[in-house]
Amino acid sequence: MIKSNLAVLMAERGLKIADVYNDTGISKTTLMALSENKGKGIQFETIDKLCNYLNVSPQDFFIYSPFLIEYTQDNNGLFLRLISGEKINNFYFNFWVFKESELDFDTKINYVADPSKKYDFYLAIDIEDGNTELEKIYNNLDIIFKRELVNNIFERSIDWFINNKKIDSANCSVNLEIKNIHLYREIKIKDGKLI
Repeated sequence: MIKSNLAVLMAERGLKIADVYNDTGISKTTLMALSENKGKGIQFETIDKLCNYLNVSPQDFFIYSPFLIEYTQDNNGLFLRLISGEKINNFYFNFWVFKESELDFDTKINYVADPSKKYDFYLAIDIEDGNTELEKIYNNLDIIFKRELVNNIFERSIDWFINNKKIDSANCSVNLEIKNIHLYREIKIKDGKLI
């Protein structure tokens, strides 16, 4: 995966999109897409202009991770596939769904962003097997790739939860565990959609 490092470079210099637009003439739409890594491509002229403006090389402007990320569903369920060269790692998702009445306070501490709150559902996501390998991969990723991987896992898992459990409306706590790393989100579902 290749990503633009524009957001980090701007933050280091205390720049906003409007500043870069005013100084370079590059459209705000292009700058937003590059800073959020949502663009489908970039012109060499734009890279050249931004590298010159920020006083960086293209090597500094882009960051690279040697992994392609895919999500697939088969008879065993949902899994994450990380591909690096000829090496393919498949990580299956395990989901546990609990209701408020099924958890005591000590258990809630392990599964909840805020144990003092009450939720309709608690969704715990664990990556089966190879968890140590996924933790190793995760720890070696640049922050941009870590964020993207985590956001994708949460997004796919929450979609699975809503669609497979037929949830119409609920307040939920979601816990993602990658070996010794625990990440939490609070979500609201209304009319079968994440809001």
